[in-house]
Amino acid sequence: MSTPQGPVANDTGWYPEVTTDRLRLRRFDHGDAADVLAIHSRLDVVKWLDNPPFHLMADEDEARERIDGYLAAEAEDPLVARRAIEEIASGRVVGSVLLARCARLDGGFVGEYELGWHLHPDAAGRGYATQAARLLAAQAFVAGHDELVIGMYSDNDASAAVAHRLGAEDLGIGPDPWYGGDGHNFRLRPEHLARVETERLVLRAFTRHDLDFLADLFSIPEVARWSGAGRPRTRTEVQAQLAGQPGRAGPHPSTGVFAICPRTSTGAVGGPVGVAMLVPLPASAGSERRDVEIGWHLHPSAQGRGFATEAARALVERARDGGISEVHAVTHPDNAASQAVCRRLGMTDLGLRDDWYDQTLRAFRLPTA
Repeated sequence: MSTPQGPVANDTGWYPEVTTDRLRLRRFDHGDAADVLAIHSRLDVVKWLDNPPFHLMADEDEARERIDGYLAAEAEDPLVARRAIEEIASGRVVGSVLLARCARLDGGFVGEYELGWHLHPDAAGRGYATQAARLLAAQAFVAGHDELVIGMYSDNDASAAVAHRLGAEDLGIGPDPWYGGDGHNFRLRPEHLARVETERLVLRAFTRHDLDFLADLFSIPEVARWSGAGRPRTRTEVQAQLAGQPGRAGPHPSTGVFAICPRTSTGAVGGPVGVAMLVPLPASAGSERRDVEIGWHLHPSAQGRGFATEAARALVERARDGGISEVHAVTHPDNAASQAVCRRLGMTDLGLRDDWYDQTLRAFRLPTA
């Protein structure tokens, strides 16, 4: 199967730039000052971001100062991120999505981080906030966050709807320990975005703590030969690949790159033994295809126990439940083991195809219904 290929990181750390068909999440720069001013000079935006009296941004100089503040906060804390939401169609920055330190009124910063977002009103209603927040949250959990706070004014129904679409735990309306007054607070954990359970396995999101496993997995020639590069990866390459997983997974709520973790004899969840993917399938140059790929890699010590088939079946069900009507698998023409898994799943053999990855691959297709 193809190794998950995340987008190339244009900046360092665990928050590389992500581009989807509609949005790009990237760092701010001074060239964004006009768009930042257009957003923060509107009362219908600012009223949800600050406590009264509300301050409207005055000019582009102030916008550049704000951008400098974003970059300084990221430089101070590698777990902080503020990303511009750039609309692909227009090239404009239409909003922001952030991970910020959340200081309690009665105890200062105690390790809590907030996930937040805002949009220019003209860009509302298109799913941009949900898509951007899901992508940045997935990056946050890869980076090592265990939990994120989401807080808003109690009457901010639009942001509450985004939090619900993310699957966040609704803590209700009550005293806000970070900003004061009453607020509507949510808690978001990795399992809210991506967790699948079967009889023997738990499929969960990878985090930076899994880097040692992934570096070992893709250093093994018999695994790496079937990956996209066709060769063993360096630890640095694997780290970039890990950081890019949220971007590789794309914006659909059902897609993702999952650690395959067997249950132990006591029912506890063990460490990862492989990778399972439900991700957009990159079309070859000149192709207009928009397919979804299912894929897997197992450590040799875990092979021969049906883990790949069990994980793949669970992801087919996840695809079906998420409204994905069919999935494809693409394999190296000589990868007989993965082709056998495809047949056990009941996939139709499409033969050798050139539609994806700019390669000739043996392809399989399976309707999810």
